[in-house]
Amino acid sequence: MTQLEAIEIVRELGNIYAVALAEKGHDIGRESDLMNGIVAYHKLTMKGEVKDLDVAVDKVIGIAYECAVDTLKEIR
Repeated sequence: MTQLEAIEIVRELGNIYAVALAEKGHDIGRESDLMNGIVAYHKLTMKGEVKDLDVAVDKVIGIAYECAVDTLKEIR
């Protein structure tokens, strides 16, 4: 699975989660579909339910981690 495929899978989950919450009257603020996807995965304890989703979330979190490390290196 490529990074772009992983991002799209997590974004799709995030969009579904955001729409479902909005339909129930919950305001989730202005979070991105990508962030909502990560939140949904953890809040709904989806780990182990769908192998591709597990891989996608791990990749997306890895990308975020790498970005954070790069940003912190620039601050030093």
